[in-house]
Amino acid sequence: MNSNYLERFLSWLTPLKKEPPGLLEAVNSARRDWKQAQHDFNFISDKNMIDCTVHKIKASERQYIALLKAAKQQNITAWQWESPPVTATSGEACHATEQAN
Repeated sequence: MNSNYLERFLSWLTPLKKEPPGLLEAVNSARRDWKQAQHDFNFISDKNMIDCTVHKIKASERQYIALLKAAKQQNITAWQWESPPVTATSGEACHATEQAN
């Protein structure tokens, strides 16, 4: 009986398992990290932090490029290529409403 309570308590303490992010989410995250590192570099006031921030920029840029290459190999894009819907031009729409009346 105590083990049942213990199991419930431990399951409550254990965070929910998240699925690993897909490649597209990883690319977007890497891009955000790279842009954040560039932004941080613009506001460095301590000269000792310059080397660290430059390293962070280079590392995050390389990660972003590697993930982009992997996405390209798997034909993953940020958007799906679809033909735009066909719409009537304003002249055709006016002509169609005149015929209906």
